[in-house]
Amino acid sequence: MDVKSIPQSLHISRLPFELEREIFEIAASSFPQCIPTLVVVARRVRVWFEPELYRIVRSGEGRVIPPLYAGTGERHTRNTERDIDIDRLRQFGPWVKHILLQNRTSGEIKQVLEFCPNVHNLALWIIHGSCTHLVPILEKLPLRRFSFDPTYFFENYAPDLSIPFDQPLFHNLTHLEIINATSSWSKWRQLALLPKLTHLALAGIVNQHLIDRVIVECASLEVFVMFYADVHFIAGELSLSQKDPRVVLLQSVLDHLDHWETGARGEEDFWITAEKRKQEAREKAASRLRDDYGGRGLGPDRSSIQLL
Repeated sequence: MDVKSIPQSLHISRLPFELEREIFEIAASSFPQCIPTLVVVARRVRVWFEPELYRIVRSGEGRVIPPLYAGTGERHTRNTERDIDIDRLRQFGPWVKHILLQNRTSGEIKQVLEFCPNVHNLALWIIHGSCTHLVPILEKLPLRRFSFDPTYFFENYAPDLSIPFDQPLFHNLTHLEIINATSSWSKWRQLALLPKLTHLALAGIVNQHLIDRVIVECASLEVFVMFYADVHFIAGELSLSQKDPRVVLLQSVLDHLDHWETGARGEEDFWITAEKRKQEAREKAASRLRDDYGGRGLGPDRSSIQLL
């Protein structure tokens, strides 16, 4: 049949505008991986949902989402320089909320962050070049989650000299992951100055003394995560069984980029896993406490005691 012979009314959706959009919104939220397909259904759908493609930016070895580089697809490897698609980034940068940049140059990172003023979840891994010039840009972002290696930002600091977490870029963080952490408390003691920090993860070498100091000094901390590669070989000197349920030891993830993206999409990442482990530990401790009191004949009213 000749397309021109089809009545114009059949080219127009018969659904009410609001209902049609609601249907697409349900599809996009339920199956975000299908958004690239949805945006080619019709121009109006592209207008509705193309910005959603830019909510998460990931650039490292392997998959790049969304396409950030002029004239390229979604594959990008190593630290080769490529031209950022500035026009596209200028248009959609304000929609970006989550960014992971791995194995990129500090100059490229600067370009991306300058056009993304609303990022609240940022991961910078394996950076090429000094990052000291990025600090003023980071201070303007509404960061709440940050994963980074401080040595890229504070290059002139001695191994045990305290990292200046009193700087404004850290003040609103609730979740902080430190890469290549060391076991020296003197290096991390200014973590105690972060007023909103509730979740801390250290990836590196830690010991029991560091754990104990962090728990005591960081009063607002709710979850403290350390990672290990093998349960039979835990880096540093620490106890596998921790007394404080806020302290959680997790096995290292295999694919860090995919794992980060999973969390950015609202699915379970190591932060959520740690929360579950903490709750399990508290429930077990409360159960033991109830059993102890019950065994001493203190009555059923004591069985409702909970650990705080």
